[in-house]
Amino acid sequence: MGIVQKASIKLTVVFYLGAALGYFNQVILLTHFFTATQVGLARILTSVAVMYAQFAVLGIPTISNRFFPFFNNKEKGHHGFFFWGNVLVFIGFIITTIAALVFKPLIVRKFSANSPLFVEYYYYLIPFAFSSVYFQFFETYLRSLLKVVVPTFLNEVFLRILVTICIALYALKLIDFHNFIIIYIGCNFLMTFVLLVYIIYLKQFFLLPGESRLYKRLLKPILLYGTFTIFSVLGSGILVNIDNIMIASKLSLAEAGIYSIIFLIATGLTLPYRSIQKITYPLVGRFWKNRDMKAVSDLYDKTTLVMMIIGGGIVLLLWGNIDSIFRFIPKEYSVARTSFYLLCFAKYTDIVTGLNGIITVSSKKYRYDLYFMLVLVVLTVILNLVFIPLYGITGAALAAMLSLVIFNILRLSFVWFNFKMQPFTLNCLWILLITIGTLVLVHFIPFIINKYVSMCINSAVIGIVYMGLILFFKFSPDINNMVFKFTGWKYLKVDSDKSMFE
Repeated sequence: MGIVQKASIKLTVVFYLGAALGYFNQVILLTHFFTATQVGLARILTSVAVMYAQFAVLGIPTISNRFFPFFNNKEKGHHGFFFWGNVLVFIGFIITTIAALVFKPLIVRKFSANSPLFVEYYYYLIPFAFSSVYFQFFETYLRSLLKVVVPTFLNEVFLRILVTICIALYALKLIDFHNFIIIYIGCNFLMTFVLLVYIIYLKQFFLLPGESRLYKRLLKPILLYGTFTIFSVLGSGILVNIDNIMIASKLSLAEAGIYSIIFLIATGLTLPYRSIQKITYPLVGRFWKNRDMKAVSDLYDKTTLVMMIIGGGIVLLLWGNIDSIFRFIPKEYSVARTSFYLLCFAKYTDIVTGLNGIITVSSKKYRYDLYFMLVLVVLTVILNLVFIPLYGITGAALAAMLSLVIFNILRLSFVWFNFKMQPFTLNCLWILLITIGTLVLVHFIPFIINKYVSMCINSAVIGIVYMGLILFFKFSPDINNMVFKFTGWKYLKVDSDKSMFE
């Protein structure tokens, strides 16, 4: 866990700094200076552009994670990997853009009644998606080189600082909403350009195609792998964005805006996992290349345990302070309280199942991840079609929860059956019981009239009870030793991988 721990700490700091800015921008500024309909439009444009880009990159991110270790040779320009990746990405963007233009009449029919503003801004998706496509490509290339901090900083922090400036310009009435959208898309282009400059600075910008026998040997498996993973990655994008899109289509942009804010709050759960995932993805690829099953299994166990601890703590902080959180935003958003609980449970389930998806997609059985993803996409769409008309935005959250739980049970079982790996130990059960017990305790703490005081009290109780028990019983050597490095408390240090409960 050494490499993972060092990189993930840096990334977690970046993620949470970005999350603080993101929460400030969307939960505080957007909800107070923009209407729910405008918030919904901004979110839908982003969601569709992300899905657009995920298809357009033609599986390059996952191809790079798995096959770049074979091409990794700076002296030989990585055998033209950057050049051919760029060619595929550009072709993918052209194909996807043609599809977007062909299907515009269908989009108009589906959205014109409930979300006409989205139809008005439809063509803005093309430049927005172009910047997203190349940011994904550049970020993937750097991640394969284990340079993850700078692109993460740009995406999570730098972009959000630019968004804060855009919102300030709108709040001060220096620009109108139309110009806000244009400038926001321009900010995404700027971020992509900065990432390109960083690649050049690292002297990793190779535009020659390169020659290598590797292409003859690996071309067929790369094309086959890429074909499967295109749809797998697209499925992931659909999972994250389809609920908002279907709410806009069947209800309104305003309700999509409300849901997007609640979704953002619940997404705080995934931030530590995202930081760990970015560094473990290429590591798992290297372990598979070396056929080091023990390293894969150890990483699987340790990351799952760590994510149960960190994820449980964030669930407690969000759930325990939800009354105070809703007092920071307009009252119209409080209708989504039930959606918040359902989404929190969904996200917690997703992160505690560990690296099952990365293990599957990095192995020779990668095609099965596509099958699981297809099941998830179909299930998500069907459940949204059923529940949104019945329960509104609560129905979308219910659909998301059920879909994610079923999906992760399938992937978890697949990894267990095929690779004889399952990450849960007795310590995981203890952590779950402590999480539930702390949640029950916080539930009985009465709300203090002042939201700031109430949040401080609840958070202090959670920190003392939950983290106190976790550290005292030394469930995770990685967590204990990390805290020991910051505090110097000798009791916390663990010299072996065994805790007192194993």
